[in-house]
Amino acid sequence: MDATELTKILVGIPSITGSEEKILVYLEGILQSIGLDTERQHIDEHRWNLYAGLAAHPKVAFCSHVDTVPPFIPPRCDETHIYGRGSCDTKGIIASMITAAKRLIDEGEHPGLLFVVGEETDSIGAKTVAMTGLRVPFIIVGEPTDNLLARGHKGVLSYTLKTTGKAAHSAYPEMGHSAIDKLLDIIERIRNHDWGQDPLFGDATLNIGVLQGGTAMNVFAPEAMAQIIHRLVDDAELRKAQVHELVRGEADIQFHSTAQPQRLHVLPGFEAKTVHFGTDIPYLASVGRCLLLGPGSIHDAHTPDEKISIEEIETAVNLYCTLYHQLMHEYTS
Repeated sequence: MDATELTKILVGIPSITGSEEKILVYLEGILQSIGLDTERQHIDEHRWNLYAGLAAHPKVAFCSHVDTVPPFIPPRCDETHIYGRGSCDTKGIIASMITAAKRLIDEGEHPGLLFVVGEETDSIGAKTVAMTGLRVPFIIVGEPTDNLLARGHKGVLSYTLKTTGKAAHSAYPEMGHSAIDKLLDIIERIRNHDWGQDPLFGDATLNIGVLQGGTAMNVFAPEAMAQIIHRLVDDAELRKAQVHELVRGEADIQFHSTAQPQRLHVLPGFEAKTVHFGTDIPYLASVGRCLLLGPGSIHDAHTPDEKISIEEIETAVNLYCTLYHQLMHEYTS
């Protein structure tokens, strides 16, 4: 089976975050079939990180996440592309990594592979890896980077704000107050704040992805909530403290992810760029020195027409093998 055929199969296996069991079982069989030992690191009964080849103490490991955002979109193909949920984020990448690993094994090499769960929400898989004490000198992390090495990526700060009001008839403001009004005032302060700039990463950005509240247009809203994510370019803990300052105790804050911007390892001879999305690397950095590269465009990820080019998948197999050999040379020199 080549990387293209494996991609089609993987896209056809639903693996929305929290429901990764089916694809993990399938990948376990594939990895064992190419001669690798496998190990499950359980998150819960039906979710686990999947290790392969670690018994040989690899110096270079390939790593990607197996979960996707919803909804499941079945695969379809044309002459140049594979479509479907996860095709570029990250099932084409996983297929390329496994195909590269098989080629390296046939050459007598000993690559490791690590496939984790939960990257699309809380990175619970990568966080769990970091707590084990596992160490690998180099980790090639797969995300869609157009097959370019990434010099770095922005940090992340995500949280939910919840406000409360008092329900009453909207004609009588003396009888109640709106949780929505309170939340909008907080959001205005957050949006008007300067969240920083950096020569490598550019401007910090934020997105209010979810905004909910109220029961009817003529009733003061008793509750309201907003979910916000920042793409950070400087110290995440400082920015987290500033969120507290801007909220002024007027809302409940539930933080989800806090991750520092990452400056990554690059190699001579490889074209490189900076990316703006987040990855599992802030948590994997304690495991090994991380590189970031994968086929596909981030602009296609999470979209209804998510796709990956067959040519890019095949190119990635060669790139992963080349990266592996250069990193092995760097390790031994």
